[in-house]
Amino acid sequence: MNLRKPPDENYCLFGAESLLKRLKTLETEIDGVCRADDIECIHRMRVASRRLRSAFRLFDECFDDKDARNWQKQIKAVTKSLGFARDYDVQIDFLLGFLDDLDNKRYIPGIKRILLRLQQQREKIQPKVVSAMDQLRSADTINQITESARITRNLAQIHRKDEFSLRVYEQAYMSISLQLEQFLSHREYIDQPDKTDELHAMRIDAKRLRYMMEIYSPLYEDELKEPISTAKEIQTILGNLNDCVVWINFLSEFVREEEKRTFEYFGNTRSFGRIKSGILYLQENRRQKQTEYYNSFFIYWEEIQEKDIWGNLMRCIFDYVFKRGVNS
Repeated sequence: MNLRKPPDENYCLFGAESLLKRLKTLETEIDGVCRADDIECIHRMRVASRRLRSAFRLFDECFDDKDARNWQKQIKAVTKSLGFARDYDVQIDFLLGFLDDLDNKRYIPGIKRILLRLQQQREKIQPKVVSAMDQLRSADTINQITESARITRNLAQIHRKDEFSLRVYEQAYMSISLQLEQFLSHREYIDQPDKTDELHAMRIDAKRLRYMMEIYSPLYEDELKEPISTAKEIQTILGNLNDCVVWINFLSEFVREEEKRTFEYFGNTRSFGRIKSGILYLQENRRQKQTEYYNSFFIYWEEIQEKDIWGNLMRCIFDYVFKRGVNS
């Protein structure tokens, strides 16, 4: 016996429109991801897959349980398959720029060695990326979700449903406020620069808050523009900070591995000094940048508090529920 409560058609109309927008973006990037001649293709598709998954979590009640679980699983696999490729792309692009700006030539051999190893790893995983795209195509996932979302939208329109109904605003208020609460639960770590894992978790929740606000933003005209921009800036600064942490840890292990590789090849490590100096130079550079990013985040957070960004956000989404309720 199925005791599942029938979904609200007004809410599903809004959800179907949201999904259709994100599906189009995802499909557009597949060919570019397979060619691997533009690193932004992978970035855009990875972001699109994350946004689509965020939307699914909000609107899964509007679709068949089994289908929804299967689609989410397949889209999650896409996100995961692109993760390592994107990380390598970002690191390689950073090193190319770092080399261009490097004045001291003695550090070049070490930086080039890192670049070489990353390029080798990136090339090695490209077949897996292409395979993931092939699987996405063969499963016909995008077309299946698109067709289901269109049917949902068309039925709701036939029934004269309203995607700007009170139910939609109530759900938006609940979803945004809960995600904001989750994001703000990390506030206690803002004045603790050594809590890098906790600040990274804050970045992830800022991203989720941003995606959620973007999904619901059509309900509020331009009134979510500032909190969305704020969440994006927090995501960027904390992302840069976390990148530095990743580099620092990676380079410590990289030194050990390359020194071992040198010994195994030459029988000694005398030639490794010219490589090591560049690696350690980059590591120290990332330590300094980590401090700079943390300081900029701390200052930015004070500005956010002064503007009462999150208080204004809550008042905005509550006022819309109230107004819609009065006019219902």
